[in-house]
Amino acid sequence: MILRPEIRDLITALRREIEVLRGENAALRQEVADLRRQLDKNSLNSSKLPSSDGLNKPPRARCRLASGMRRKRVAIALSV
Repeated sequence: MILRPEIRDLITALRREIEVLRGENAALRQEVADLRRQLDKNSLNSSKLPSSDGLNKPPRARCRLASGMRRKRVAIALSV
């Protein structure tokens, strides 16, 4: 099929634009992935300070030994 020159030029311009948009899309996807990785960081899994966690602080791990010792002290204090 033979196309008119203006149609051929339009198709060529649209193909170039598609390639540019695909490149921009890939760059934006990479930026989103980088930003999501930064958001997932907190003071427990990075070198960030605990004060930088903001209001979304991760739950603190509780020491089982310490809580067990507290229970023993309370039991001893109540029995006396």
